Amino acid sequence: MTTWSHMLDFGVIHPLIYLECRGGEGPILETLPTIINDSDFGAIEIAPIKNPEVRQKAKALLAQSQLQIVYLPILPVLLEKLEPGSADHDLRKTAVTRLKALVDEAIDIGASMAMVQGPLDPGPTEREATTARLVEDLQSLCDYAAAQSGQQLLFITFENFDRDIEKKRLIGPTIEAVALAEAVNRPNFGLTIDLSHLPLLGETSAYALQTAAPHLIHAHIGNCVIDHPSSPLYGDFHPRFGHPLGRNDLPEVIDYLHQLDAVGYWSRARRRLDRTPILSMELRPVPGEDDPLAVLANGKRTFMRAWAKVRAS
Repeated sequence: MTTWSHMLDFGVIHPLIYLECRGGEGPILETLPTIINDSDFGAIEIAPIKNPEVRQKAKALLAQSQLQIVYLPILPVLLEKLEPGSADHDLRKTAVTRLKALVDEAIDIGASMAMVQGPLDPGPTEREATTARLVEDLQSLCDYAAAQSGQQLLFITFENFDRDIEKKRLIGPTIEAVALAEAVNRPNFGLTIDLSHLPLLGETSAYALQTAAPHLIHAHIGNCVIDHPSSPLYGDFHPRFGHPLGRNDLPEVIDYLHQLDAVGYWSRARRRLDRTPILSMELRPVPGEDDPLAVLANGKRTFMRAWAKVRAS
């Protein structure tokens, strides 16, 4: 019996642990059982699955598991170079059409959330106009998700990234993500705050979580490399906790959990979502450390040790 299941569903990003599934293909059905059969997990985050037959088989597996599901349109935005909010009418239309199709998939598979991100940063002179168009596109996406949802409302959660280091997205600083959420102003829209992004943004857990608190509906823990610009892992590549080049380990996870407590994330998110809130770990194998099961165990142990420390304090 876990000591956290009454407060949260602990989750994992499947297509990072199993990188070959990141594009919605690969050994999806073969690798899902590793997570589905582990009762420590209450949630799973999955890449949009390209093959409809595979998607339906995954849906059946996940239905048996009773895991909460987060669908990840954020990956096609990145991998297919989708540009919601673009000044180019055709690019913008393509992005919104694709995202609405992914919302349909999320609803069909039984997801409680679909995660998205903004376009690439167009530079200082174009940020305001691009953000205004992005707000319109996100409003359209939220309204579509609400109209298509059945008994369970699908939430759209937005994740901010670095603007200057590696992902270089339009919405970087947490304060700008909050302004975006306030402008979108939809009941099924909120924010994801990811511990692994905070060093890249130059923000502390306390600052980011306090700033985002009114809109926070989803949380990630993970690691990043910021102090070694010559490393191929420089940026948002999520090595294991305690990686020698990484910034985050047990102390940072402990602090992040303390700050989630401080802003009342567990109760706030439960009220907004009418579901158990999710905290997922976002880690991946990297060169020289390419065993997915070892990375999975690293993340679980780090979370469990941090959780025990925070609950004992």
